[in-house]
Amino acid sequence: MKSINFILGVHNHQPVGNFDFVFEEAYLKSYLPFLDVLEEHPSLKLMYHTTGPLWDWLESTHPDFIDRIKKLAKDGQIELMTGGYYEPILAVLPDLDKAGQIDMMSQYIEKRLDVNPKGLWLAERIWEPHLAKSLAECGVEFITLDDYHFLSAGKRSEDLTGYYLTEEQGNSLAIFPIDMQLRYLLPFSKAEEAIAHLKNETDESGNKLLVMCDDGEKFGMWPGTYDWVYEKGWLSKFFTLLEDAISAGWLKMTTCSDFKADNPPQGRIYLPCASYFEMSEWSLPAQSSAQFTRIVHQFKDEGRMDEMSPYLKGGFWRNFLGKYEESNRMHRKALWISTKIAELSAKRGKQKAGRKKKLEEAKRHLYRAQCNCAYWHGVFGGLYLPHLRHAVYANLIGAETICDQLTYGNDEFVEINGSDFDGDGTLEIMLKNKRIGMLISPAKGGAIYSLDYFPARYNLLNTLHRQPEGYHEQVVDAGNEIEEGASIHDQVRSKEDGLERFLIYDKHLRDSLIDHFLSENESPDSLKEGTYHELGSFVNSQYNAQTEPVGEAQRIILTREDRVVDNLVEVQKTISFTDDGSGLLLGYRISNNSDFPLNIIFTPEFNFAMLAGDSPDRYYLGGIKDKKLPLKTTGITSKTSRFSLFNEADKFSINFNFNSPTEVWRYPVETVSQSEGGFERVYQSSCVLPVFRLDVPKRGKFETEFKLIIEALD
Repeated sequence: MKSINFILGVHNHQPVGNFDFVFEEAYLKSYLPFLDVLEEHPSLKLMYHTTGPLWDWLESTHPDFIDRIKKLAKDGQIELMTGGYYEPILAVLPDLDKAGQIDMMSQYIEKRLDVNPKGLWLAERIWEPHLAKSLAECGVEFITLDDYHFLSAGKRSEDLTGYYLTEEQGNSLAIFPIDMQLRYLLPFSKAEEAIAHLKNETDESGNKLLVMCDDGEKFGMWPGTYDWVYEKGWLSKFFTLLEDAISAGWLKMTTCSDFKADNPPQGRIYLPCASYFEMSEWSLPAQSSAQFTRIVHQFKDEGRMDEMSPYLKGGFWRNFLGKYEESNRMHRKALWISTKIAELSAKRGKQKAGRKKKLEEAKRHLYRAQCNCAYWHGVFGGLYLPHLRHAVYANLIGAETICDQLTYGNDEFVEINGSDFDGDGTLEIMLKNKRIGMLISPAKGGAIYSLDYFPARYNLLNTLHRQPEGYHEQVVDAGNEIEEGASIHDQVRSKEDGLERFLIYDKHLRDSLIDHFLSENESPDSLKEGTYHELGSFVNSQYNAQTEPVGEAQRIILTREDRVVDNLVEVQKTISFTDDGSGLLLGYRISNNSDFPLNIIFTPEFNFAMLAGDSPDRYYLGGIKDKKLPLKTTGITSKTSRFSLFNEADKFSINFNFNSPTEVWRYPVETVSQSEGGFERVYQSSCVLPVFRLDVPKRGKFETEFKLIIEALD
């Protein structure tokens, strides 16, 4: 009799930093009802993976749910898989962190669920060949990857009916291919169509296998799926049809471990760097991504996609670190923190009571910060979501604070050093004390690109610049209806009318202390809309950097000379801590090294990421007394000695204290991105520009000094 083996698996995940109500919604719409239906069909077997952030949340809110999972595992109905605890991209982690993340998950499953997991869920199915050794050394026997990986290695679809072995330096690992067609059928087709696909693949051998492992959220949490999967009974019907097929004898539900125990591998294979097919599109630069999408649609329209897909390579995950500098900066800081923890851990002879516990706490913060979702962007909001990036930085700063405590104790300190912190081949400068830490890039306009306020574990410059995306050309034509039962990959909709008006692209990264020379014709609106004209060449350009002592501290001096229209101008800016260490003392000297006057607007740009642009607990205060202004507003405050941004939720304010009344411009930075719910506008930061209208005589100078103070709120 013809038959087939079938492995069905779900991967449940919520990122570190996601809102509690999102966890709860996913639980009620996906995780809980899926389990309810599964328990009604005890003859079915599943692979099951849940990530650490979700385990942590379930432990604190629904521990009974975990007990139910434990019983299903004990009864053999599900096989639990390990993974990196906080769902990192394992390929880009230091080896110590790879092992630490996997060990944390495996220990949790062993202790809490009384299971020794043999398989691993690889986040986003992002594979690089060196992983075989790292995973095998962690005791992992098998993983699941998309069939696209295998097709890219030259295999044909008909070859992917079992599992293969790969190896690295003699360390072997079994890999099960996930069937892409099943990934799209479940749950977006009628249940009968998915069953028909399985039956069509039966043969006489008795050992043919198909695998479908994918996101559990597609069963209820993705837009339009809850009604389809549960209210209209899709999942219950599909499971019933699976049971009927088992009873009929042509289908066997199995798990990876069981199938591996009963069947030999189909051979040895070496897979290229890859993820699922959609990732190869998302990870490309915008123009290439749009072209790649057009090619894919052309082949689909011609009915040639199955033939051509193995040869459509696109990009791979690491491209995101080049595509988005903001992602690279988080990644590089995580690597730096990882090195600091490793160095402190190696100083065994100097350990004091509680030191090991502190290092474990720092490591936990680091692992949380390695959660992959905030580092990239595809059909989900990912990198574009400020609260996810904030969670990364909050944990990195938490880990750094512990490392500083172990290094300096409770003493005050000022630390300054230079290194290529962001991996761009140029020197950056780090300046920090007990309260504030910053990174300055002399090669990129002498700008500050990270400003950490340690008491609140908050990077004030955690923003994102507006840049083209491959899908932006679809924004104009997007509707606003959800298509029932359709995959998020196939839906094109907008959450807001007129989003094309916000497709504005920045000329530079959204750092701070960026030096602009502008004409009198410019305004906050022209800067916001990107229509302004730069009259100097100081933005993104190389500054010379040096340090000099100021009492017992240090200040950084950044200098550049270049043309501003016809004038030869030297800009010198200085950065140091205020005497009490609560903020920055910023000084400018602009020298007109020409024989004619300099009449122009000079404005240093600051961008502050406050997480919400229209929340009542985050606002501007300045100019008009006690007048609170929303952070999403655009406007001008004329002649003020103090201009502030308040973040009551995180209990701090950012305050410009000017030596003389100063004009201040402001506007919001908002991006247009896609998410599982459609195209959306997202507030990223508030741009603040102190404006100085220069009238500098020939061979003359303009000098100013102001403070940027960060104050804790009660």
